[in-house]
Amino acid sequence: MHHTAAIGVIGGYGAVGSAVVRRLHRAGTHPLLVGGRDADRAEALAAVLPEGGPQASGTAVDLTDPDSLDRFVARCRLVVNCAGPSYRVLDVVARAALRHDVDYVDAAGDDPVHNLLSAEGGSARWVAAGRTAVLSAGALPGLSSLLPRALAARTPGATALDAYVGGVAPLTPAAAGDVLLGRGPEHGTPGAAWQDGRMRERALAPRRGVRVDAFPAAVDAFPFLSTEAVRLARATGLDRVRWYTVFGGGLLAEELAMAWALETTDTADLVTAAEEDVRRHGAWYGQEFRLWSGATDGAPSAKLVLRTADSYELSGFLAAAATLRTLRGHVAPGVHFAADVLEPTGVTEELAADGVAELRYL
Repeated sequence: MHHTAAIGVIGGYGAVGSAVVRRLHRAGTHPLLVGGRDADRAEALAAVLPEGGPQASGTAVDLTDPDSLDRFVARCRLVVNCAGPSYRVLDVVARAALRHDVDYVDAAGDDPVHNLLSAEGGSARWVAAGRTAVLSAGALPGLSSLLPRALAARTPGATALDAYVGGVAPLTPAAAGDVLLGRGPEHGTPGAAWQDGRMRERALAPRRGVRVDAFPAAVDAFPFLSTEAVRLARATGLDRVRWYTVFGGGLLAEELAMAWALETTDTADLVTAAEEDVRRHGAWYGQEFRLWSGATDGAPSAKLVLRTADSYELSGFLAAAATLRTLRGHVAPGVHFAADVLEPTGVTEELAADGVAELRYL
């Protein structure tokens, strides 16, 4: 069954999901099943895919209805989850995938999902079934760890890394939910840095009006040592990591701070603030990584700069890349973060060829 069953993309007509669907259709390896709450939108996307590719169809799927989800997953060889927000989806789709003996890729699904799937020997169940779950296969987290690994592979003796990630972009309601609730120890620590093999709290202050090559204008950069950045530091043996979240427009940062202070879960004001930032400043997104070899008191030894107009397309690229590698057997069974199992240099070369972003080594 797995050789002819579809690749199912849940949230397949959304900003990230549609980018995944287009790339998988172009790759042409399996039939595609586009899923979402609105069957008409799913069918409409499937209908406009170019002729000559694999068969594509659309259908309704409701993640809050176990029967609906099971019917969808039962038709698949692999399921890609692009629905959100991740804090609500959590491991629901992944567990349905394992029940039906299919592989799983999540464009989000960061540490809370990994913890749920790995608890009480959960990862061993995926291994025993010969099935693979790849999480954090997006722009952030995902490429934000793969790109500095690719840079480190070109820079012998790397000792320190500075990262700037963010920009100005519209927020979908799902993305706004993840931004709003992407805090707490399972996500990272504000103001912290990685130094001498451990996290140091309150080590860094925000940087205002800083100029960074990845962005077309001065930005505000807020230190946030994510759990992804900690895994990166440990995997590469870096002595120091300073990680900054970048806001190119001020309204979203202000609205986010207010939402956190009020402990609200309503995302409408965040979506509106992001729209106004885009209206004022345009839409742009970037990731810049500065790497030092040896002494860290001078200019960096190497830099990698990514610039794009659409971070959702960037997430779609990596989710599709993770899907194709899983289908080809390049990822071992078990539960993994994308950055831990995808080959950094190869993915970076494919990204440069994809055309979704400008990549430069400096």
